[in-house]
Order: sequence, then C-alpha cells, then structure tokens
Amino acid sequence: MNELYRLDTDVLPNMPTPHDCVIKTILVDKEKQFISFVFEDDISEYDSIAYLRPNAKSLVIKYHFYDAVEDYDLYRFMKPSLWHRHGGYKCLTDYEKGKHDALLKLTKHNLAYNYHCVAYRNMIIELWADTSIVLQLDVDTVEYEWKY
Repeated sequence: MNELYRLDTDVLPNMPTPHDCVIKTILVDKEKQFISFVFEDDISEYDSIAYLRPNAKSLVIKYHFYDAVEDYDLYRFMKPSLWHRHGGYKCLTDYEKGKHDALLKLTKHNLAYNYHCVAYRNMIIELWADTSIVLQLDVDTVEYEWKY
C-alpha cells in the first residue's frame, strides 16, 4: 500500500513518524532523483507503527528531490575531544568526494529514525547511530510504501 505526501502545496501533510525504527538500507537513485530508506522487517513491533499498521512487515520511504536537483545536507554531532575542541554538529556532506558516501555508510551503525520536521519543499530528519545525525532534504514528495 502506497501513500503519497506532497510538500509543495498550501497545506503541509501530517506524515507518520517511524520513531526508533531501524533503517536497514539507504538507496540513492540519481536518475529518478530519489533517496529511499528501507526499514528492517517486522516494523509493526515498534510502538510508533503498531497502532497505525499492525500488520505491516516493512516500510520503504522515498524522498523525491524537486526541480531534478539532488540537494541535501548531512550533519553529525561531535563531542568535544582532543581533535575537536568545540562540540556541535559537523557537516558530512562533501560535494567534491561524492556526497553519498557519508550517507550510505550510516547504516553500518544500527541507524534509527527518530523524528522529522516538515516545511514547504523541505524536511529535516533526525536519525540516531551512536550520536545524533541530522539530514536536511529539499524534496517535493514523500512516498510511504508499506509492505504486508
């Protein structure tokens, strides 16, 4: 079952939040301008999904970039240390090396989806993998694909 949410209209959608659900894989489709989060199986065991879709096996969320421009930024919280004197969020998006590298490596650390904030053609997604990770996307549609 698919649900399509548009972020380029006058009224912003109220999308379900798969809070604490683990992202198994991140897919990047450069041709169709999508980033997809594929969640682990048995997603309905989580409290945030159980009341919405009690029979759901898995979920795929596709974020479609608007104007065929692939634009996002990725930030990771760094604690103060010998090498980082000041704590705070550090941008991991490296446009010269290929910005997908940092994003695709995140799933190795048991990446969990915490919450999202929605604005006109924009989303901010808070993720967690041993520290806070913030993903800012310029998107026009978000598609939830529930698998039963």
